[in-house]
Amino acid sequence: MIKHFTEHPNVHNMTYVEHFIFSSYLGIQFSIAATCAFIHAIFPFLFETTSTDYANLITNIMDQKNR
Repeated sequence: MIKHFTEHPNVHNMTYVEHFIFSSYLGIQFSIAATCAFIHAIFPFLFETTSTDYANLITNIMDQKNR
């Protein structure tokens, strides 16, 4: 049973806790980006570059993690 919790993190050279923290951080970033995108959909003059900024942020984070 423990294998289900550790196999994927181990493939990425992380412990379960490290993976939990990293994935939670990404989830928060995605949630903020999604909220800004919905607000931008209603008010196009707000958060004009936020979706692109967050896409670049996530890409950079993943690139650094995969090195």
